[in-house]
Amino acid sequence: THKSLRLKDYDVGPFIGLVVTIVCGTVFFLVQLREYYWNSYTIADSVYGSVFYLLTGFHGMHVVVGTIWLMVSLVRLWRGEFSSQRHFGFEACIWYWHFVDVVWVALWCLVYVWFGGWLYMWWFKMWDGDVY
Repeated sequence: THKSLRLKDYDVGPFIGLVVTIVCGTVFFLVQLREYYWNSYTIADSVYGSVFYLLTGFHGMHVVVGTIWLMVSLVRLWRGEFSSQRHFGFEACIWYWHFVDVVWVALWCLVYVWFGGWLYMWWFKMWDGDVY
């Protein structure tokens, strides 16, 4: 999307990229809401529940903000407010999304792999139950 804009492709490339990214952000948030609805624990159940909902909730909030920012960028692109040389708002949005992506990778490793028990169960099986 950014490359298309820099190459002065104002017709198809950036529009398709923005729409696909908006759809992905929306789907991510809807999957998160579904997960919240079907979870067997709440924020008040344990330390894990508190940490899980706090971290994933803040991330979900940033996904919503980023998706709204993408929608604003799509409207601005449609109105012709971006050019190959003047598109700082769009570039800032791209940097914001890269930050949100990197945070999600770290959160996924922390919340789902480590705290979620995958790493513990692997360690437990590796040492035949003798974890201490």
